[in-house]
Amino acid sequence: MSPDIAFTLPGNRGKNPYRVSRYTPDTDFEAWNKALRGADNGTIFQDHSFLAYHPDGRFENHHLIFWVGEEPRVVLTGVDREVDGQRALVSYPGASYGGLTHPPGLSFTQSAHLTQTFIRYAKSEGFKKISLTQPPSIYSTWPEDYVAFNLLKSGFSYVKREITQAIPLIYPDGDIFKTLCNKTRTAIRKAMKSELRVAEDLDLTDENLETFYPLLTDNRARLGVTPTHSLDELKKLRDLIGDKLSLTLIYLKDIPVAGILNFICNPRVVLIFYVCHDWDYQEYRPVPLLVYSTMQWAYRNGFRHLDFGTSTLNMDPNWGLIKFKENFGSLGYFRDTLTIDLT
Repeated sequence: MSPDIAFTLPGNRGKNPYRVSRYTPDTDFEAWNKALRGADNGTIFQDHSFLAYHPDGRFENHHLIFWVGEEPRVVLTGVDREVDGQRALVSYPGASYGGLTHPPGLSFTQSAHLTQTFIRYAKSEGFKKISLTQPPSIYSTWPEDYVAFNLLKSGFSYVKREITQAIPLIYPDGDIFKTLCNKTRTAIRKAMKSELRVAEDLDLTDENLETFYPLLTDNRARLGVTPTHSLDELKKLRDLIGDKLSLTLIYLKDIPVAGILNFICNPRVVLIFYVCHDWDYQEYRPVPLLVYSTMQWAYRNGFRHLDFGTSTLNMDPNWGLIKFKENFGSLGYFRDTLTIDLT
């Protein structure tokens, strides 16, 4: 269904159709979900079932719903916090993406009205800054830049433009293997000839998560970092949004040697959130096999992109990581953070 038929909003240059209110869980839960279901760029990171894994009091939530009449049409996840000594409304820190989550087919005029309504609200509530991290374009069925243009025209500027790498799952003949680089194909062939066993899309039992998590923590420790989530938080996410998570493990005989945990962000995109392996078994090449298996799984299940996640930090490229992801056919897409000073 084309967006102009399904979700185009009313409004013209002289009439702003939007009003905005702060989200209240007791009264707005269904309205929020209705707007999110109709959104073109929505993800699990705007789903309150996902956001609920954060303990009460960790953040001062300030989520917004934008209405047209009595219809909820646009949502924004936000947190009220201090930035550089000033009160700021920022994209939810516990989620990869935030920003204005809106229907497809938003016109230029509607985008302008939406931006103006947002800024007026923030000023009226005493915010001195706004910071938004928009989902990359691959998360939309109908990508557009009207919202970004109107944010920039209204005074927003880019804080940073990180690169996320994603694999377009476009294989007309269904042959994924031939799209990989020679080095990666060789590694996968070696893995397939060994005694490695792929356990795909496992049930998220305590046992399977407890098998995966030591692989993850040991792998991250070698890199000098810790996982974003604790094991208890992963179990809580499992309980909240288990149908949006996919876990695959690779075993050498009965020894777990690698694992991948994917987030099904929306009907179009799967995000590789964690991929890890036991360094002692690196010679068996479990990671290329793991990623290849995930590509096959995502393609079979009708997803359009497999998001590898960001490969830059504060716009500083991780060259080795970028090349590794390119070996699987990934391309780069902007993950933008914009800000505005309202003083």
